[in-house]
Amino acid sequence: MNVSVVLDGFPCGEVFDKETFRRAVHAVEPQYSETAINWLLVSLRKKNVLSSVGAGKYYIVLDRSAQSSYVYPHSAEFLDVENCIVAKYPSVRFQMWELIQMNDFVSHQIAKNVIFVEVEGLLVDSVYDVLHERFPYAMNRPDLDLFYRQRAPATDIVVQRLVSEAPSPASNHSCVLEKILVDILSKKLSGQMIARSEYPSVFTQVFQKYAIDETRMFRYARRRHLYDDLRQFIAERTDIKLKTV
Repeated sequence: MNVSVVLDGFPCGEVFDKETFRRAVHAVEPQYSETAINWLLVSLRKKNVLSSVGAGKYYIVLDRSAQSSYVYPHSAEFLDVENCIVAKYPSVRFQMWELIQMNDFVSHQIAKNVIFVEVEGLLVDSVYDVLHERFPYAMNRPDLDLFYRQRAPATDIVVQRLVSEAPSPASNHSCVLEKILVDILSKKLSGQMIARSEYPSVFTQVFQKYAIDETRMFRYARRRHLYDDLRQFIAERTDIKLKTV
């Protein structure tokens, strides 16, 4: 099938749903099965021809070199912490991100790393105990004052509770960008690590460089009671043109 003919009917950047895509495919190949259409959507997303803004919603990528999936080569310390948790609790649900990831987007580079470990509620203390035995400076749900009083000589490790319904990691236990953006916008510890003046640049660069699932981002923001704050920030402090209403 000539995929280009199918995609010609969709203006670049305009969001469309799966049913619209199905009709476009059938206009070219009426016998195309549902399985084949699903495979085609997956294939086009892998090739970065299409990107998703939520369940069953897609758009043609405007600049394929800029709109790639986010992958970060984590530090050795990050991987060491991750392996330590997996070795002791192979089935526990947890996610991680590290502050130096933001060096790709901030003007003033972050010199001292912080590794955030977020664990499902009932096992926060157990995971903290395991990490504290291996990393004596690990902290369990510190507030900002305690965090600065107990900082490690090198990398800081902070164990927190994982918010229910948080977006799942794309691979292993590394947080997706949509989750990190919401977390740093909060007024809790993770939102105190980067100067607020850097936020417009961070958000703008993230949206320019990577394919962001806006539906997933705003769903998580709503769960964290930051939905209105996030929308207001993007509208007033950035030039980002959201694809979701």
